[in-house]
Amino acid sequence: MSECLRSLKRNHMDNEAKVRRAFQTLLTYVGNVARDPNQEKFRKIRMSNPKFQERIGGMKEGVEFLELCGFERREEFLYLGSEKVNMALLNSAGSLLKSAITNPFFGVFTRPKEEI
Repeated sequence: MSECLRSLKRNHMDNEAKVRRAFQTLLTYVGNVARDPNQEKFRKIRMSNPKFQERIGGMKEGVEFLELCGFERREEFLYLGSEKVNMALLNSAGSLLKSAITNPFFGVFTRPKEEI
């Protein structure tokens, strides 16, 4: 998961505001499910939603991060089945996102795996 976020930051470093907004949006999605995992509306994201497209959809790493959290592509949605909700994973993802948002050096001192 952390590599996914570092990659997102590296690949979009020319637009720090967009990266920050993506991280915050991902935290909202993950946090909503963690707070109320029985609420289906939090476990279902319409990928064609204009706000989703603006904040996450244009960044493959954002979608990959949600998939790593358990979301699956189902037609036009990213869906997290109630049986697939993993609270430990969601809490870990939330902590990682909070670190990415608050740490100005997040991902700066790491290199992609292919460069190591």
